[in-house]
Amino acid sequence: MNLYNFLLIFIFVGDIIAYTTFSEEKLLALIDLDTPNNTYNEFLKPLLVKRVPGTEEHVKVQEFIVNHFIKLDWHVERDNFTSVTPIGEKSFSNIIVTKDITANKRLVLAAHYDSKYFEPPNDNFIGATDSAFPCALLLDLAYSLNDLLSDQAKMVTLQIIFFDGEEAFRDWTDTDSLYGSRHLSRKWEETFITRTDYHQHPSTSLLDGIEALVLLDLLGAKDPKITNYFPTTSWLYKNIALIEEQLWKQSLLHENEDDLDKDFIFDSSQGNLDVFQNIISDDHVPFMTKGVPIVHVITAPFPSVWHKLDDNEKALDPDVMYNLNLIFRIFVAEYFDLDPLSAKNNVTKDV
Repeated sequence: MNLYNFLLIFIFVGDIIAYTTFSEEKLLALIDLDTPNNTYNEFLKPLLVKRVPGTEEHVKVQEFIVNHFIKLDWHVERDNFTSVTPIGEKSFSNIIVTKDITANKRLVLAAHYDSKYFEPPNDNFIGATDSAFPCALLLDLAYSLNDLLSDQAKMVTLQIIFFDGEEAFRDWTDTDSLYGSRHLSRKWEETFITRTDYHQHPSTSLLDGIEALVLLDLLGAKDPKITNYFPTTSWLYKNIALIEEQLWKQSLLHENEDDLDKDFIFDSSQGNLDVFQNIISDDHVPFMTKGVPIVHVITAPFPSVWHKLDDNEKALDPDVMYNLNLIFRIFVAEYFDLDPLSAKNNVTKDV
Protein backbone atom coordinates (compact mmCIF):
# COMPACT_ATOMS: atom_id res chain seq x y z
CA MET A 1 0.00 0.00 0.00
CA ASN A 2 1.07 3.59 -0.53
CA LEU A 3 -0.21 7.04 0.47
CA TYR A 4 -1.29 9.66 -2.00
CA ASN A 5 -3.78 12.48 -2.29
CA PHE A 6 -6.78 11.36 -4.26
CA LEU A 7 -9.52 13.83 -5.18
CA LEU A 8 -12.93 12.25 -5.01
CA ILE A 9 -16.39 13.70 -5.27
CA PHE A 10 -18.97 11.74 -3.34
CA ILE A 11 -22.73 11.95 -3.68
CA PHE A 12 -24.59 10.88 -0.59
CA VAL A 13 -27.51 8.62 -1.34
CA GLY A 14 -30.27 8.68 1.22
CA ASP A 15 -30.84 4.93 1.27
CA ILE A 16 -30.42 3.49 4.74
CA ILE A 17 -29.78 -0.22 4.93
CA ALA A 18 -31.34 -2.00 7.88
CA TYR A 19 -28.77 -3.11 10.42
CA THR A 20 -29.45 -5.17 13.51
CA THR A 21 -27.60 -4.40 16.74
CA PHE A 22 -27.13 -7.46 18.95
CA SER A 23 -28.03 -7.82 22.61
CA GLU A 24 -25.41 -8.74 25.20
CA GLU A 25 -26.76 -12.30 25.18
CA LYS A 26 -26.08 -12.61 21.46
CA LEU A 27 -22.65 -11.03 21.81
CA LEU A 28 -21.69 -13.59 24.44
CA ALA A 29 -22.99 -16.37 22.21
CA LEU A 30 -20.81 -15.14 19.36
CA ILE A 31 -17.75 -15.13 21.61
CA ASP A 32 -18.55 -18.70 22.65
CA LEU A 33 -18.66 -19.92 19.03
CA ASP A 34 -14.88 -20.12 19.06
CA THR A 35 -12.40 -18.31 21.26
CA PRO A 36 -10.81 -15.52 19.21
CA ASN A 37 -7.48 -16.43 20.82
CA ASN A 38 -7.51 -19.65 18.79
CA THR A 39 -6.74 -17.57 15.72
CA TYR A 40 -3.04 -17.68 16.50
CA ASN A 41 -2.31 -21.40 16.60
CA GLU A 42 -4.81 -22.57 14.01
CA PHE A 43 -4.91 -19.82 11.42
CA LEU A 44 -2.06 -17.35 11.93
CA LYS A 45 0.97 -19.51 12.63
CA PRO A 46 0.94 -21.21 9.18
CA LEU A 47 0.95 -17.74 7.57
CA LEU A 48 3.97 -16.40 9.46
CA VAL A 49 6.36 -17.30 6.66
CA LYS A 50 7.73 -15.53 3.59
CA ARG A 51 4.96 -15.40 0.99
CA VAL A 52 6.65 -13.89 -2.06
CA PRO A 53 4.84 -14.84 -5.30
CA GLY A 54 6.56 -17.67 -7.12
CA THR A 55 8.16 -19.21 -4.04
CA GLU A 56 7.47 -22.58 -2.44
CA GLU A 57 6.26 -20.90 0.76
CA HIS A 58 3.79 -18.82 -1.25
CA VAL A 59 2.30 -21.97 -2.80
CA LYS A 60 2.01 -23.65 0.61
CA VAL A 61 0.09 -20.67 1.98
CA GLN A 62 -2.21 -20.77 -1.05
CA GLU A 63 -2.98 -24.41 -0.38
CA PHE A 64 -3.52 -23.78 3.32
CA ILE A 65 -6.12 -21.10 2.56
CA VAL A 66 -7.84 -23.13 -0.16
CA ASN A 67 -8.01 -26.31 1.94
CA HIS A 68 -9.46 -24.36 4.86
CA PHE A 69 -12.45 -23.30 2.77
CA ILE A 70 -12.85 -26.66 1.08
CA LYS A 71 -13.32 -28.16 4.56
CA LEU A 72 -15.95 -25.51 5.28
CA ASP A 73 -17.73 -26.40 2.02
CA TRP A 74 -17.42 -22.93 0.49
CA HIS A 75 -17.19 -22.31 -3.24
CA VAL A 76 -13.48 -21.82 -4.03
CA GLU A 77 -12.13 -20.10 -7.14
CA ARG A 78 -8.52 -19.43 -8.09
CA ASP A 79 -7.95 -16.46 -10.36
CA ASN A 80 -4.61 -17.46 -11.91
CA PHE A 81 -2.69 -15.12 -14.19
CA THR A 82 0.81 -13.98 -15.10
CA SER A 83 2.16 -10.46 -15.21
CA VAL A 84 5.43 -8.78 -16.08
CA THR A 85 7.19 -7.32 -13.03
CA PRO A 86 10.49 -5.42 -12.65
CA ILE A 87 12.17 -8.76 -11.78
CA GLY A 88 10.61 -10.76 -14.60
CA GLU A 89 7.33 -12.47 -15.38
CA LYS A 90 5.54 -13.79 -12.29
CA SER A 91 2.58 -16.07 -11.72
CA PHE A 92 -0.15 -14.87 -9.35
CA SER A 93 -3.29 -16.42 -7.92
CA ASN A 94 -6.14 -14.53 -6.27
CA ILE A 95 -8.24 -16.79 -4.06
CA ILE A 96 -11.98 -16.05 -4.03
CA VAL A 97 -14.21 -17.97 -1.64
CA THR A 98 -17.98 -17.60 -1.48
CA LYS A 99 -20.40 -19.02 1.06
CA ASP A 100 -23.39 -19.12 -1.33
CA ILE A 101 -22.41 -18.85 -4.98
CA THR A 102 -26.09 -18.51 -6.03
CA ALA A 103 -26.64 -15.24 -4.12
CA ASN A 104 -27.31 -12.07 -6.11
CA LYS A 105 -25.34 -9.79 -3.78
CA ARG A 106 -22.16 -10.13 -1.74
CA LEU A 107 -20.54 -8.45 1.20
CA VAL A 108 -16.85 -8.83 0.36
CA LEU A 109 -14.10 -8.92 2.96
CA ALA A 110 -10.54 -8.99 1.68
CA ALA A 111 -6.83 -8.94 2.49
CA HIS A 112 -3.65 -9.66 0.55
CA TYR A 113 -1.76 -12.85 1.36
CA ASP A 114 1.53 -12.17 -0.44
CA SER A 115 4.52 -10.66 1.34
CA LYS A 116 6.93 -8.07 -0.01
CA TYR A 117 9.97 -9.11 -2.03
CA PHE A 118 13.36 -8.01 -0.71
CA GLU A 119 16.75 -8.91 -2.12
CA PRO A 120 19.25 -10.83 0.05
CA PRO A 121 20.34 -10.42 2.77
CA ASN A 122 17.03 -8.74 3.65
CA ASP A 123 14.87 -11.48 2.16
CA ASN A 124 13.44 -12.79 5.44
CA PHE A 125 10.53 -10.35 5.53
CA ILE A 126 7.43 -12.02 7.01
CA GLY A 127 4.81 -9.28 7.02
CA ALA A 128 2.94 -10.32 10.16
CA THR A 129 0.79 -7.18 10.06
CA ASP A 130 1.18 -6.96 6.27
CA SER A 131 -0.98 -9.00 5.98
CA ALA A 132 -0.67 -12.37 7.71
CA PHE A 133 -2.89 -11.41 10.65
CA PRO A 134 -5.67 -9.87 8.49
CA CYS A 135 -5.77 -13.13 6.52
CA ALA A 136 -5.89 -15.18 9.73
CA LEU A 137 -8.75 -13.02 10.99
CA LEU A 138 -10.71 -13.80 7.81
CA LEU A 139 -10.00 -17.52 8.13
CA ASP A 140 -11.26 -17.50 11.71
CA LEU A 141 -14.29 -15.41 10.86
CA ALA A 142 -15.40 -17.85 8.16
CA TYR A 143 -14.81 -20.81 10.47
CA SER A 144 -16.60 -19.43 13.51
CA LEU A 145 -19.65 -18.17 11.57
CA ASN A 146 -19.85 -20.96 9.02
CA ASP A 147 -22.82 -22.83 10.52
CA LEU A 148 -24.77 -19.63 11.13
CA LEU A 149 -24.15 -18.47 7.57
CA SER A 150 -25.41 -21.85 6.35
CA ASP A 151 -28.73 -21.23 8.10
CA GLN A 152 -29.11 -17.86 6.41
CA ALA A 153 -31.87 -17.72 3.78
CA LYS A 154 -31.27 -14.28 2.27
CA MET A 155 -29.94 -13.57 -1.22
CA VAL A 156 -26.88 -11.74 0.09
CA THR A 157 -23.83 -13.81 0.95
CA LEU A 158 -20.37 -13.43 2.40
CA GLN A 159 -17.47 -13.54 -0.03
CA ILE A 160 -13.79 -13.34 0.95
CA ILE A 161 -10.94 -12.42 -1.39
CA PHE A 162 -7.29 -13.16 -0.68
CA PHE A 163 -5.44 -10.90 -3.10
CA ASP A 164 -2.08 -11.87 -4.54
CA GLY A 165 0.62 -9.46 -5.67
CA GLU A 166 -0.38 -6.42 -3.63
CA GLU A 167 3.22 -5.53 -2.90
CA ALA A 168 5.57 -3.78 -5.33
CA PHE A 169 8.70 -5.67 -6.34
CA ARG A 170 10.72 -2.46 -6.66
CA ASP A 171 9.18 0.99 -6.17
CA TRP A 172 5.44 1.48 -5.85
CA THR A 173 3.99 2.55 -9.21
CA ASP A 174 0.72 2.10 -11.08
CA THR A 175 2.22 -0.93 -12.83
CA ASP A 176 4.36 -2.35 -10.02
CA SER A 177 1.75 -2.90 -7.31
CA LEU A 178 -1.77 -4.25 -6.84
CA TYR A 179 -1.28 -6.98 -9.45
CA GLY A 180 -4.08 -9.16 -8.13
CA SER A 181 -6.71 -6.51 -7.45
CA ARG A 182 -6.09 -4.80 -10.80
CA HIS A 183 -6.53 -8.10 -12.62
CA LEU A 184 -9.61 -9.25 -10.71
CA SER A 185 -11.43 -5.91 -10.91
CA ARG A 186 -10.97 -5.83 -14.71
CA LYS A 187 -12.09 -9.45 -15.00
CA TRP A 188 -15.22 -8.92 -12.92
CA GLU A 189 -16.10 -5.69 -14.71
CA GLU A 190 -16.14 -7.66 -17.97
CA THR A 191 -17.93 -10.74 -16.58
CA PHE A 192 -21.70 -10.53 -16.85
CA ILE A 193 -24.05 -12.75 -14.90
CA THR A 194 -26.02 -15.29 -16.90
CA ARG A 195 -29.73 -15.23 -16.20
CA THR A 196 -30.79 -18.16 -14.01
CA ASP A 197 -33.44 -18.87 -11.39
CA TYR A 198 -31.18 -17.04 -8.95
CA HIS A 199 -29.83 -14.24 -11.15
CA GLN A 200 -32.61 -12.34 -12.91
CA HIS A 201 -30.56 -9.40 -14.20
CA PRO A 202 -28.31 -10.55 -17.06
CA SER A 203 -26.95 -7.06 -17.69
CA THR A 204 -25.20 -6.88 -14.32
CA SER A 205 -21.51 -7.64 -13.92
CA LEU A 206 -19.84 -9.40 -11.02
CA LEU A 207 -18.72 -5.99 -9.77
CA ASP A 208 -22.33 -4.81 -9.62
CA GLY A 209 -23.14 -7.55 -7.11
CA ILE A 210 -20.75 -6.19 -4.46
CA GLU A 211 -22.66 -4.33 -1.73
CA ALA A 212 -19.38 -3.25 -0.14
CA LEU A 213 -15.72 -4.24 -0.20
CA VAL A 214 -14.14 -4.19 3.26
CA LEU A 215 -10.36 -4.35 2.89
CA LEU A 216 -8.15 -5.24 5.87
CA ASP A 217 -4.45 -4.36 5.92
CA LEU A 218 -1.60 -3.53 8.34
CA LEU A 219 -3.40 -4.86 11.40
CA GLY A 220 -2.30 -6.58 14.59
CA ALA A 221 0.30 -4.20 16.03
CA LYS A 222 -0.21 -2.24 19.24
CA ASP A 223 -2.24 0.99 19.33
CA PRO A 224 -3.93 0.89 15.91
CA LYS A 225 -6.01 3.83 14.72
CA ILE A 226 -8.42 3.21 11.87
CA THR A 227 -10.00 6.17 10.10
CA ASN A 228 -13.19 6.54 8.09
CA TYR A 229 -12.19 7.55 4.55
CA PHE A 230 -15.42 7.22 2.60
CA PRO A 231 -18.66 9.14 3.27
CA THR A 232 -20.64 6.73 1.08
CA THR A 233 -19.92 3.87 3.49
CA SER A 234 -19.92 5.89 6.69
CA TRP A 235 -22.87 3.88 7.98
CA LEU A 236 -20.75 0.72 7.84
CA TYR A 237 -17.74 2.34 9.49
CA LYS A 238 -19.95 3.81 12.20
CA ASN A 239 -21.53 0.42 12.92
CA ILE A 240 -18.08 -1.13 13.31
CA ALA A 241 -17.13 1.70 15.69
CA LEU A 242 -20.34 1.24 17.67
CA ILE A 243 -19.69 -2.48 17.98
CA GLU A 244 -16.32 -1.70 19.54
CA GLU A 245 -17.92 0.87 21.84
CA GLN A 246 -20.57 -1.62 22.96
CA LEU A 247 -17.98 -4.32 23.62
CA TRP A 248 -15.91 -1.95 25.75
CA LYS A 249 -18.99 -0.93 27.76
CA GLN A 250 -19.74 -4.57 28.48
CA SER A 251 -16.08 -5.36 29.30
CA LEU A 252 -15.86 -7.93 26.51
CA LEU A 253 -12.64 -6.63 24.95
CA HIS A 254 -9.10 -7.07 26.24
CA GLU A 255 -7.47 -4.04 27.85
CA ASN A 256 -3.78 -3.30 27.56
CA GLU A 257 -2.29 -3.65 31.03
CA ASP A 258 0.13 -0.79 30.31
CA ASP A 259 -2.69 1.64 29.48
CA LEU A 260 -5.40 2.38 32.02
CA ASP A 261 -7.55 4.13 29.40
CA LYS A 262 -9.57 2.17 26.88
CA ASP A 263 -7.76 2.66 23.60
CA PHE A 264 -10.42 2.79 20.92
CA ILE A 265 -9.41 1.52 17.48
CA PHE A 266 -12.32 3.12 15.61
CA ASP A 267 -13.76 6.60 16.06
CA SER A 268 -17.56 6.59 16.20
CA SER A 269 -17.62 10.39 15.76
CA GLN A 270 -16.38 9.89 12.19
CA GLY A 271 -19.53 8.07 11.16
CA ASN A 272 -20.78 11.09 9.21
CA LEU A 273 -17.49 12.09 7.64
CA ASP A 274 -18.08 14.25 4.58
CA VAL A 275 -14.70 15.84 3.87
CA PHE A 276 -11.87 14.84 1.57
CA GLN A 277 -9.22 12.64 3.10
CA ASN A 278 -5.83 11.31 2.19
CA ILE A 279 -6.49 8.03 0.41
CA ILE A 280 -4.07 5.17 0.88
CA SER A 281 -3.30 3.26 -2.30
CA ASP A 282 -4.20 -0.36 -1.64
CA ASP A 283 -6.13 -3.26 -3.16
CA HIS A 284 -9.41 -1.38 -2.87
CA VAL A 285 -8.41 1.29 -5.42
CA PRO A 286 -9.03 -0.71 -8.64
CA PHE A 287 -12.51 -1.54 -7.31
CA MET A 288 -13.17 1.96 -5.98
CA THR A 289 -12.45 3.55 -9.36
CA LYS A 290 -15.06 1.22 -10.88
CA GLY A 291 -17.74 2.34 -8.44
CA VAL A 292 -17.59 -0.33 -5.72
CA PRO A 293 -18.38 1.00 -2.20
CA ILE A 294 -15.30 0.71 0.03
CA VAL A 295 -14.46 0.43 3.72
CA HIS A 296 -10.69 0.56 4.16
CA VAL A 297 -9.65 -0.97 7.47
CA ILE A 298 -6.00 0.01 7.73
CA THR A 299 -3.87 1.38 10.53
CA ALA A 300 -2.91 5.00 9.90
CA PRO A 301 -0.27 6.06 10.58
CA PHE A 302 1.27 2.79 9.47
CA PRO A 303 2.79 0.53 12.14
CA SER A 304 6.40 1.37 12.98
CA VAL A 305 7.47 -2.04 11.61
CA TRP A 306 6.03 -1.37 8.14
CA HIS A 307 8.26 -2.95 5.46
CA LYS A 308 10.90 -3.78 8.04
CA LEU A 309 12.24 -7.17 9.07
CA ASP A 310 10.72 -6.42 12.49
CA ASP A 311 7.26 -7.02 11.02
CA ASN A 312 7.24 -10.52 12.42
CA GLU A 313 5.44 -12.42 15.16
CA LYS A 314 6.87 -10.11 17.84
CA ALA A 315 5.17 -7.12 16.22
CA LEU A 316 1.73 -8.55 16.94
CA ASP A 317 -0.19 -7.59 20.06
CA PRO A 318 -2.42 -10.40 21.45
CA ASP A 319 -5.00 -7.99 22.86
CA VAL A 320 -5.32 -6.04 19.62
CA MET A 321 -5.67 -9.26 17.62
CA TYR A 322 -8.34 -10.57 19.99
CA ASN A 323 -10.29 -7.32 19.87
CA LEU A 324 -10.20 -6.94 16.08
CA ASN A 325 -11.14 -10.57 15.63
CA LEU A 326 -14.18 -10.21 17.85
CA ILE A 327 -15.25 -6.85 16.39
CA PHE A 328 -15.34 -8.20 12.85
CA ARG A 329 -17.02 -11.44 13.86
CA ILE A 330 -19.85 -9.40 15.33
CA PHE A 331 -19.87 -6.97 12.39
CA VAL A 332 -20.49 -9.78 9.91
CA ALA A 333 -23.04 -11.48 12.16
CA GLU A 334 -24.99 -8.25 12.54
CA TYR A 335 -24.73 -7.42 8.83
CA PHE A 336 -26.41 -10.71 7.94
CA ASP A 337 -28.66 -10.69 11.01
CA LEU A 338 -27.42 -14.12 12.05
CA ASP A 339 -28.84 -15.86 15.11
CA PRO A 340 -26.04 -17.04 17.41
CA LEU A 341 -28.64 -18.38 19.84
CA SER A 342 -29.95 -20.83 17.28
CA ALA A 343 -30.04 -24.42 18.48
CA LYS A 344 -28.78 -25.45 15.05
CA ASN A 345 -25.42 -23.89 15.74
CA ASN A 346 -23.02 -26.66 16.74
CA VAL A 347 -19.44 -25.64 15.96
CA THR A 348 -16.96 -28.51 16.00
CA LYS A 349 -13.22 -28.32 15.54
CA ASP A 350 -12.00 -29.68 12.24
CA VAL A 351 -9.20 -27.51 10.96
